[in-house]
Amino acid sequence: GREGTFHQLPEALPALTYARKAGRRAATVGFDYPSAKNVFAELADEIEELRVAVAEAGDRPPETEADERVFEELGDVLYATVNLARHLNVDPELALRGTVRRFVGRVEEAERLAEAEGQAFSELSLAEQDRYFDRAKETAS
Repeated sequence: GREGTFHQLPEALPALTYARKAGRRAATVGFDYPSAKNVFAELADEIEELRVAVAEAGDRPPETEADERVFEELGDVLYATVNLARHLNVDPELALRGTVRRFVGRVEEAERLAEAEGQAFSELSLAEQDRYFDRAKETAS
């Protein structure tokens, strides 16, 4: 039988890599945006759809199941983001890992800065924590 475009695309891959490869495969049959400009527009549309879904779903208590439409719309935003990364020749897995590493380093530095001034970071208000985080970004950049 005829093998489709997505035949043997391993679902066990990390989700970002899986999404990137799926986008590449779709592009091989011409199903792709012509430029990153188009993908930016698609991403903006997906973010707006997510914003509407969140507003309609209302607040959910922490650690409860997400609203089904919010779940799907967030997936659309993530996929559009991966598609944009592909158009910009950025490996989304590496980009996200780098961002998380920087974030973790900055939070740890913010904790150190607070401790050096006799403050327990976990006991500070979010606004105070954010001030230390901003200082950490300046020193760690």
